[in-house]
Amino acid sequence: MNLESKFKEMMEDYDRYAWIPVGLLVLSFVMMGAGYMQNGKVLQLGQEFTGGTTVRLNMTQNFDTAQVDQIFSSEGQQGSSSIRIDSGETSVLEVTVPPPKLNRSQILDIMNSNSVRSYSLDDADVLSLNFSKKELAETLRTIATWTFILAFTIMSLVIFTSFRDLVPSAAVIFAAGADVIFSVGVMSLVGIPLTPGSLSALLMLIGYSVDTDIVLSSRVLKQKRGSLEDRMWSAAKTGVTMSSGGVAGFTILYLVSVAIVGPSTLSMVASVMVIGLLADMPFTWFGNAYILQKYQRDELGVEEKIDKYTERVKIWN
Repeated sequence: MNLESKFKEMMEDYDRYAWIPVGLLVLSFVMMGAGYMQNGKVLQLGQEFTGGTTVRLNMTQNFDTAQVDQIFSSEGQQGSSSIRIDSGETSVLEVTVPPPKLNRSQILDIMNSNSVRSYSLDDADVLSLNFSKKELAETLRTIATWTFILAFTIMSLVIFTSFRDLVPSAAVIFAAGADVIFSVGVMSLVGIPLTPGSLSALLMLIGYSVDTDIVLSSRVLKQKRGSLEDRMWSAAKTGVTMSSGGVAGFTILYLVSVAIVGPSTLSMVASVMVIGLLADMPFTWFGNAYILQKYQRDELGVEEKIDKYTERVKIWN
């Protein structure tokens, strides 16, 4: 199959493919809604952003995370959340309990002596125990929020300054924003919590997404050699290669980290990056590319709308 011919053939009927990024964006909000209905919130927050106690227990018996949440709620620990971590033949239960702090004996008492189910755990089954203060968690959450807002704002300003054109700049920002939104949707659906690790992955996704979009926009708008189709094909070869390399690298990182240390911050970062980079390809090559194609062919009607608006302003003045 001649990929270049196929790509140019798709460009002749790009309207049909433009619905792909729109559909993915709608799917993102559907996944967020499903995550909210399932967990009571769009994104679960990690212990670093909520404070409290996180304990990992080695479970030799079969268990259900919903039942574990019920156990802690019945013991006055409302808001607790638990996840199951399967590694080989063993299963690990990770429970995060809101403040105040709980020690080993208190957690074991809750798991062993409750009205729901007794698990008969002992001190050796406690693999790790961590605690962070609520005040520190709130500070970190505020810093994280402003960091993300500033990163996206600065990225948008740099894009507008670079291209000095509303439509191409908006297309780049749309692709980057949609990439992050889709990743958040998948995180919400599968229960990946928002932690400093997953937040750093979302920040990196902004950079990765903008890279491919800038390659596309620069080739289409600033390069004068060849036809529009040739310039877009050249950008697609470079951009898809970049994204595919990233997907391959982070997939290997995920597999190696899970095989060596099990689920961890590193594997969480890798999984979010793989999700985001896979989503970046349709958002860039069916979203941004579609907008740029229409813009270059003057099929968006932007200039006419601006002229009409200018005329109306003149009349009122």
